Amino acid sequence: MRLLSRTALAVLLAGALTSTSALAAALIQTATIKDLQTVGSTTKKQKHQQYDLIIDTSSNEYVCRSKLGSTLKPTQFVVGSTVQFKQNGQNGEVKNSAGNNVKCGIVRVAALSSPQ
Repeated sequence: MRLLSRTALAVLLAGALTSTSALAAALIQTATIKDLQTVGSTTKKQKHQQYDLIIDTSSNEYVCRSKLGSTLKPTQFVVGSTVQFKQNGQNGEVKNSAGNNVKCGIVRVAALSSPQ
């Protein structure tokens, strides 16, 4: 009986670790920058402008807001260009072909409608 409970515990523990690692895995997709918009305004205390990047993947449209206090050069993220979009829960990261990247928080997701 004791051997059975140890085996059952080992199976449960292995299953829990597997599901946790699967949830933590990031999804990396090729995407296109659909738009880039400024958010809010700067102040003396907050000198860096925040941006919303609108990213189109094969299945969804994401609005990803740059992190507060981070810098982003809008000339490095050209509308219409292809980027790598890494999604991990509510966090995102956009990387362009030159290797520049920006971390952002996903604030909206919309399913792309298929053309009819």
